[in-house]
Amino acid sequence: MSTETFVNYWIGQEPTPPSPTLDTMPAYVQVAPLAFVTIDDSYELNFDFLCTTNPPDVIKGWIKTVRANGTRVLFSINDQKLGSVPDVNAFVENVVQNAIEWGVDGIDFDYEGWDSPSDTVIEVAQALRPAMAKALGTEPYFAAPVYSLWLGSLPFLTSFAAELDLVTTMDYSTYPGYDQTVEWCEQYMEAIGTPEKLAVGVSCMGPPDSGYFTPLDDVKKLCTWEPSSGRKGGMMNYTFSYDVETRNGSGTGYPDGTWTKAIEANLP
Repeated sequence: MSTETFVNYWIGQEPTPPSPTLDTMPAYVQVAPLAFVTIDDSYELNFDFLCTTNPPDVIKGWIKTVRANGTRVLFSINDQKLGSVPDVNAFVENVVQNAIEWGVDGIDFDYEGWDSPSDTVIEVAQALRPAMAKALGTEPYFAAPVYSLWLGSLPFLTSFAAELDLVTTMDYSTYPGYDQTVEWCEQYMEAIGTPEKLAVGVSCMGPPDSGYFTPLDDVKKLCTWEPSSGRKGGMMNYTFSYDVETRNGSGTGYPDGTWTKAIEANLP
């Protein structure tokens, strides 16, 4: 298993098959965020998107299997409402209740409010950590993806990252190329204060000519790349569900699991 962290998303929207089911996530993947959980108008978690293809009880069973293999499973909360939670305590209580019910290890804060940084999402993370630790009996794992527009809000990124175990990058929509990706990662790392808290994100979303795609050769290069300031935190793949040769008129064009296997083979 890699000494650097391998994060591999699983997205509930994709039909299974052709996409793989969550319980087939390889044990060498250390973190598996579940995409996506949203927030309803009452500021409670909503699982409709996550359960698009498979019902809750089935996914909960898969979570048990994946966690038994040693992989941390996270709710990936993808909603701008993270930045406008009116009652942080009530929201935290709802998240904790669902974390217990679903049996997850933590939260992936997919707050894409780079154009409107909000201290509220930081307050939520600060309140959630002790609440989840008490409820779960162990420290929760917190992650969050960032994008190049966050470079215009570096003080916010610095404060937010302080509440997280790992920051991942999603500079693949559209993919700017290897050199630009590395340059942005260096800037994120400087703002965060340590390179070991940043995992480089790649995409096998496809199709290859869509722009929302990291070429396989670049995936391998980014796995082996290390910043001048030390050692990176790892790699993130978006997503295990898309890592198939053909899916819904798209696909990587490579054998199923190629991106996932390439990261495992090349990550230090």
